[in-house]
Amino acid sequence: MPIEGKLITDDIRGLKGKIATFQLLPDAPGAPSVTGRVLGTIEAADGLVVTVEPNGAPGKRLTMHQHHIVSATPA
Repeated sequence: MPIEGKLITDDIRGLKGKIATFQLLPDAPGAPSVTGRVLGTIEAADGLVVTVEPNGAPGKRLTMHQHHIVSATPA
């Protein structure tokens, strides 16, 4: 089931270690979407930052701020 709308930070944190697809706003790094393993989250002053290892790019890291995420769906 996708997490949509105003994403709850606990829901995003719950994806840690799982593979998920993130639909992103057009100006976000990795837009329009990225699928990969959620490596972790960081609490920033202005919200949650998610670190993902994109599928097909072992060792690469992509970080995205919560306000760029439109939806997140566990794969």
